[in-house]
Amino acid sequence: MKMGDCYEAAVNFIMSKCMFGPSCPFNIVHAEVAGQGPLEGTSFGHAYVIDTRNDIAIDTSNGRNVMLPRQAYETFGKIGDIGNYHEYTWREARKKLIDYEHYGPWDLETSTGL
Repeated sequence: MKMGDCYEAAVNFIMSKCMFGPSCPFNIVHAEVAGQGPLEGTSFGHAYVIDTRNDIAIDTSNGRNVMLPRQAYETFGKIGDIGNYHEYTWREARKKLIDYEHYGPWDLETSTGL
């Protein structure tokens, strides 16, 4: 299975929006999601951003620009059903980046290892 760039894309998005501001309305989420289409039946780790001002999920992975209400996005990926989920503020994500020296996942361990 080819790996995507979701972890890097989520960090790059939030950095572009929050790097120099005093506060940041965006959080990074690392979650185990259910595959769709050819990946149906397989769960895997995924990263996306939440705009906390309006509860919008933002996914810029693999060149996409998906913006959906958080509830719809997380329902589509069965994130709540799976229940394996970590959300980080910008400050928390920055610390994880420094501590782990990579984009993620940091704390997420999926049932499939993907």
